[in-house]
Amino acid sequence: MALDEDLQSRQMAVYGRESMMKLSGAKVLVSGLNGLGAETAKNVILANVKSVCLQDDKKVVIGDLGANFYLSEKDVGKNRAEACKTQFQELNPSVEVTVNTSPLTPDLVKGFDVVVVCDSSLELACKVNDACRANTPPAHFIYGSVNGVFGSMFCDFGSDFVCVDTTGESAKTCIVEKIEKSAPGKQAVVQCVQDVEIDFDDGEFIVFSEVKGMTQLNDGVPRKIHDVMKGKKQFKIDDTSAYGDYISGGIGNQKKMPLNLKFRTLAECLKDAGQMTDTDTSKQSAKARAWDESVLEYFGKPEFEKKFGRSGLLLLAFRAIDSVGHEVACGEGGVEKVIAKAKELNEQLGDQKVEELDEERLKTIAAYAGGAGAVLNPLAAIFGGIMGQEVVKSCTGKFHPTFQWYHFDCEECLPDSLPKAPHPKGSRYDAQVQVFGKDIQEKLAKLNLFLVGSGALGCEFLKNFALMGCCTADSSKITVTDDDVIEKSNLSRQFLFRNHNIGQPKSDAASKVACTMNPALKVKSMTERVQPSSENIFDDDFWDGLDIVINALDNIKARLYVDSKCVLHTKPLLESGTLGPKCNTQSVIPHVTENYGATKDPPEKEAPQCALHNFPHNIDHCLGLAKSEFVGNYETVPTDANEFTKGPQKFVDGLLAASESPVAILDRLIGDPKFNCAMPGGLLDALVKERPSNFDQCIGWARRKYESYFVDRIKLLVHNCPEDMKTSSGAPFWSPPKRFPKVVPFDDKDEMAMKFIIAASNLRAKMFNISEEHRDPEYFRKVLKDVKIPEFTPFTTKVETGEEEQAEGEGAEKKEAAPALEEDDVKMKAAVTEIGAESEKHKEFKYFVNEFEKDQDDNFHIDFIQAFANLRARNYAIEEVDFLQAKLKAGRIIPAIATATAMATGLVCLEMLKVVGGKKGEAFRNTFCNLALPLYSQSEPAAADKVTSGSRFDPEMYMDVDEVAVPDPQTVWDTMVIPCSRNITVQGLVDWFNAEKQLTLEGWMFTGSDKKADSSPLSSRLGMKVTEYVEARGFPCANKKRLEIGDSPPTARVLELKTADGDDVKICRVVLQFTD
Repeated sequence: MALDEDLQSRQMAVYGRESMMKLSGAKVLVSGLNGLGAETAKNVILANVKSVCLQDDKKVVIGDLGANFYLSEKDVGKNRAEACKTQFQELNPSVEVTVNTSPLTPDLVKGFDVVVVCDSSLELACKVNDACRANTPPAHFIYGSVNGVFGSMFCDFGSDFVCVDTTGESAKTCIVEKIEKSAPGKQAVVQCVQDVEIDFDDGEFIVFSEVKGMTQLNDGVPRKIHDVMKGKKQFKIDDTSAYGDYISGGIGNQKKMPLNLKFRTLAECLKDAGQMTDTDTSKQSAKARAWDESVLEYFGKPEFEKKFGRSGLLLLAFRAIDSVGHEVACGEGGVEKVIAKAKELNEQLGDQKVEELDEERLKTIAAYAGGAGAVLNPLAAIFGGIMGQEVVKSCTGKFHPTFQWYHFDCEECLPDSLPKAPHPKGSRYDAQVQVFGKDIQEKLAKLNLFLVGSGALGCEFLKNFALMGCCTADSSKITVTDDDVIEKSNLSRQFLFRNHNIGQPKSDAASKVACTMNPALKVKSMTERVQPSSENIFDDDFWDGLDIVINALDNIKARLYVDSKCVLHTKPLLESGTLGPKCNTQSVIPHVTENYGATKDPPEKEAPQCALHNFPHNIDHCLGLAKSEFVGNYETVPTDANEFTKGPQKFVDGLLAASESPVAILDRLIGDPKFNCAMPGGLLDALVKERPSNFDQCIGWARRKYESYFVDRIKLLVHNCPEDMKTSSGAPFWSPPKRFPKVVPFDDKDEMAMKFIIAASNLRAKMFNISEEHRDPEYFRKVLKDVKIPEFTPFTTKVETGEEEQAEGEGAEKKEAAPALEEDDVKMKAAVTEIGAESEKHKEFKYFVNEFEKDQDDNFHIDFIQAFANLRARNYAIEEVDFLQAKLKAGRIIPAIATATAMATGLVCLEMLKVVGGKKGEAFRNTFCNLALPLYSQSEPAAADKVTSGSRFDPEMYMDVDEVAVPDPQTVWDTMVIPCSRNITVQGLVDWFNAEKQLTLEGWMFTGSDKKADSSPLSSRLGMKVTEYVEARGFPCANKKRLEIGDSPPTARVLELKTADGDDVKICRVVLQFTD
């Protein structure tokens, strides 16, 4: 069955086409439709397998509604699988969803590729596991269980499982500068170019190509890498003594080698668990945390986690609860029975037994017992994500599977006094009340939450909030906002949406579905973006009325803004994000942790312009130029044309006022000969020289563009930088990473060349509102026969290399002089006159601005970019890219899958329970997970940095500064409030600081909404009201209860203060309080 690449594009960015095809043939059995089973089934169905059978012989009870999102009160008494089958089928119509209501037996596994068991005893699970092994072919087996805030999972993929890609990361590459000829039997050093980072690790394999001289390395055989030195950009390979002498060149591409794994059965792993990994090392035994001598011999060995780690303890508790039964474990006297059974089982393990069953660890077993049988939504979401990912791994061999146990807990979010049995029954929240008690449930009901974003993360959050009973009291609500609308590509992971929702606001559609999951849920959906311009909507009263803010955003700028509002209003912020199989969460707790903006990711590296325009050495460079040319031709030019038509001189004056240089303005008017070659450019091209009146003329333009891009530009570059050119030091100019180019003559039989012509022609026609659209190559071939191509004669010019020296054309006796400003002015006036005269004839014409849209495959956008990039790649002998990869890269599509999203939101909801429960700072956790490896890591959030008086290193100024902190100490959470100050003047500010803080206000640099800073002397503003001044800078104050006026650098609003002794002051945030 063909894949719907538009629908599955985000998943394909993670798994690849081959793995997605394997998934589309997989048959999966999910047994047990409790909350864990429902979450797992959801993620597997969204992964687009062939079929899913939902097996369950149990009836719906009211408590199931707290974790299974597809059950409602009307389903109580029905079979669990049958009750939610229809909605699972609607989730992905291309997956066949069936139901089996008979009891789980070993015979049921026949015919399935993967069997997932979610609600079964260990005894039965072992029998099913054995039956999976006996299958022909064997079925892979996954077992999971959640009990309160504890969960466990086990995988058995057979005795000979092949993992074809352990990480899922893009294959690494390098550009070779030199390869040593080693002595016999010795290793050879491979030196890579200094311009490009290398990311290889010892033990990985590499395949060479394009090596000159030592051509034996081009045999396609993977070679093992040794002794990687990333700083020196070098590594070693085995013996090269029998090879020819290295001359030049060489590309190295990582070869991912398959990994064979031999799994053991569940029964075997109950006797000897094997290797386990702890998520949170702070929960290991006291001796392990103290690095006691008695545990040192076990570090790095499987025995460590079993004896002293968290995993061994959780597995022991899990087995004890399973042995006594859930009902007994959580009932009266159940804790004592579970502890006794745990001690008995532990002794049976012999040298594998858990050490240090002290009071601390027995308390953990007791907490585990108290949650026995309670399937909580957050844990179901976490393990549903993990188990769903394991299903994908088992079907595809993509990513390293869990080998074989994984255990997780969040004991730190439990109340100090655990609820006592017997536990109340009869509510959808029975499980939560059993674990946390009635008080926490009532607090959840009364919450006022702000959910920013309702895409993939937002959908999962709304589902979780509904199941947990958040915001169900009359005085509470969830406010959810998202300015985006639903697109087809969203449906593969934003599980609240269906085909009929396409085009609707995300927040509206998601809120409606969430309310069907829990009719008591109170939701207010909005479509406004949270940003400075919407502060009249999300005003001070709004922020003050919130209990917790949850971000479900996909961009840094919006996250930083929400973070700043949470800091200003001292509100807890729960952050999360995903990238393919990776997810992370961060808890931002007022006056306890650092805020989100306290740490910054390094800026994204961008390719130098010289690489894009003249010296590309990878397909990303080619795609970058392709995207730039698309924007230039179909967005910038029509936008400029519309503005120019309104008033030619006004257009130029506006650019000058925006600090555009005359050279840049000329480029927009007539283009740059170095890039346009024989064609006109800019507005001269669009409005005068190449203005089309019919579709055939657009074809002619596209053909001439082809010649300009892929023939003439290369001729010009080679003319100025011939193949034998030397640098000033005598080295070959065309040395790696530079690749010497060749022209690609037009051939109407070449599919990629015709793709470029078809896309460029249709986009050009659209710009000029020519209603025709053509896709048949034969139509274009007929027109192309009569298209005239202008002659181009290369000329001598300077070529930007990005290096200290600039390449100059052969025969050039001196550097070109920069055109005089007067000459530029004359050229501008002449261009404006010529273009203006023609545009006057069409002054009522509106040019279509074709904004780039990555998710509409038939709009020619990606066609143009893919074709351009691949033809450019041919110029430089670079590997080409298919349509999907062009779409992913040019569209900067963020890889996304439902499994990581579900896990992230489950983790955040556990942090929310800590906030509601009033937990202290050490209880909170930040999490990073990579489901591909798999890697799960938790740690306490960093405390907010404290600033004290004295000398300190300022990372923004990158120097030591000596200043007085007011207050001392201070963190980002501190605020200095100036009360009753709506009418205060700037002079009033000066007086207040002097009288109340004995400080002198010497300056106030205020950045306006236009991003321009006002650093005029303070004396020029003394008589102005602060609110009037701020409004004049573009920030309305009418609806505000308070106004943030500044703090110390680096910020957009800087207060320059000094002490009486003349010392610089590090001031905290200063806020004007308008209300009494």
